[in-house]
Amino acid sequence: MSSEWVIEHVGTHGPEEGESDGVIRAARRAVGNTPLALTVDNQVPIAKGLGSSAAASVAGSAAALRAIGEEATPDRVYRIAAELEGHADQAAAAVYGGLVLIPAEGLPMRLPIHPMLRPIVAVPPTRLPTAEARAVLPDSYPRQVTIRSLARMSSLTAGLITGDPGMLAASHGDEIHEEPRADLSPEVGDLIYLARRAGALHAARSGAGPAVIAIATVETADRVATALADWGAEVVNGPVDTVGLI
Repeated sequence: MSSEWVIEHVGTHGPEEGESDGVIRAARRAVGNTPLALTVDNQVPIAKGLGSSAAASVAGSAAALRAIGEEATPDRVYRIAAELEGHADQAAAAVYGGLVLIPAEGLPMRLPIHPMLRPIVAVPPTRLPTAEARAVLPDSYPRQVTIRSLARMSSLTAGLITGDPGMLAASHGDEIHEEPRADLSPEVGDLIYLARRAGALHAARSGAGPAVIAIATVETADRVATALADWGAEVVNGPVDTVGLI
């Protein structure tokens, strides 16, 4: 407890001057006007398309609930974070970890990821605020774009579960998020090309970008990571975190 709201950032990444603090916003939503003193150790780069906003919502609400002696169950924290984010996708990943399916109603479902697959994330030095990335998206999409996008989503899900190279390759070429944002961060196209040329089964813009996520196999992961690092990106190369909120 504290006599007033206090937050200290000690991690590698914190909000820049003028940016709202997602941790304290989530904490306030979780416990109301009960003032708390929070210390944040954030290792997730901000404005890169890596879900830093959702991670802040999850961490802030969970920490605040525990600080006042309440149980921060994953389902409870998920509902708070999803409400704050305005959508459930990144909130679900941050809370539950791994590959999660979000139904139209109800709580997310954990899906298996093929054990031979490895995600590699390339983080370029540029930033792209989510609001700016969303602003270029159209209000509607042609029917054929929607049909192709549903097919790609189905192929990606099947490929992540089965490890089938053909399914993962068929999911390439997003027209809903990647194509409208291409001019905002042209480095995304370069990184996707390099990842696929180095052996990635799939590569795509991560969230709003400009980071890129590549899906490789155990055998090709280091080669893909090296190609992305040689371009100049910060590379995260490791297994899928299937734990989420601790």
